Amino acid sequence: MPQRRLQGANARSLPGSCYSGRMSKDPGAYSEMIDRMANGYRDAQALLAANRLGIFQLLEEGPKTAAAIAEKLQAAERGVEILCDALVALALLRKKDGRYENGEAAKACLLPSSPSPKSAMLLHQARLYERWGRLYQVVKTGQCVGEDEIDPSLRHREEDFARAMADSARAAVKTTVEALPLGDARRMLDVGGGPGLYSIEFMRRHPQLHCVILDNEKTLRVAEENAVKAGLRDRLTLAPGDVFEAELDGPYDFILLSNLIHSFSGEENAGLVKKCAAALGPGGRLCIKDFFLEPDRTAPVWAALFAINMLVNTESGNCYTLEEVSSWLGAAGLAVEPSRLITPQTGLLLGRKP
Repeated sequence: MPQRRLQGANARSLPGSCYSGRMSKDPGAYSEMIDRMANGYRDAQALLAANRLGIFQLLEEGPKTAAAIAEKLQAAERGVEILCDALVALALLRKKDGRYENGEAAKACLLPSSPSPKSAMLLHQARLYERWGRLYQVVKTGQCVGEDEIDPSLRHREEDFARAMADSARAAVKTTVEALPLGDARRMLDVGGGPGLYSIEFMRRHPQLHCVILDNEKTLRVAEENAVKAGLRDRLTLAPGDVFEAELDGPYDFILLSNLIHSFSGEENAGLVKKCAAALGPGGRLCIKDFFLEPDRTAPVWAALFAINMLVNTESGNCYTLEEVSSWLGAAGLAVEPSRLITPQTGLLLGRKP
């Protein structure tokens, strides 16, 4: 089977990436690039620490001095003042007459009331930061980072992960659903559907559609909360279970695997795709949404780095090429449709059952 490329994908870089390979050959420019890479942790840790401390949430009450913030958070005043001054420099806070208040970016994204909330995702990123800090050992040993190796306050909780995935999904949900018209489909399975945002949006747009979300029990509690808020709980079935062991209870008109295959090995994914294909009704479609690598696996930047994320977090996860994923669909007896890029990072690949 010939190699496939995502339609519209840049083979070497993400749009706007500083690693595009098109910069000047001036050694100074390369030095600047290396410095940006090496120092990127500074901005990240300032943001992640402030989110963990609850600084942005606290300042939603109104401007406060460093002393008042430190007292409320039971933190060291010197540490709070230095961190808050840096957050001002990063345009996340503002400072006036010795008092700090949230900047526009914080109001938009870092509060529970924000229109585009990211606090849960940033807490997840703090967990990832701990794991990435052990990348050297992971590469040496081939073993991912265990839960007992990270800060106990950041240990994995399924509900927290589901809320983080909701933060991540909000920006892509409508784009994804718009790219996947379901016609008169009546039954959909969302495998590893997490907080349920994709199922909810599909049900909003297709009044005849009933969705089933398969995930662990604690995650499904978050999905249920979201479905109740959306007024769609009566059209949603929650199916607790392991994706590799649970009965899928087909047939389905549409099955979605969104950002799931990167958690597993190629062999595991091939088996999962075969299992899902068997649960489709005639003419049904299986959609795999993920971060796809180009044929030589060195681009785009996002997917290449996300593969490292899977290296430090999972026993066998990875990012995959369209060729690999297409081969799983074909082996499962599905007709592979042309791939599509729906965001700079994310592509869709579908297979239809005859």
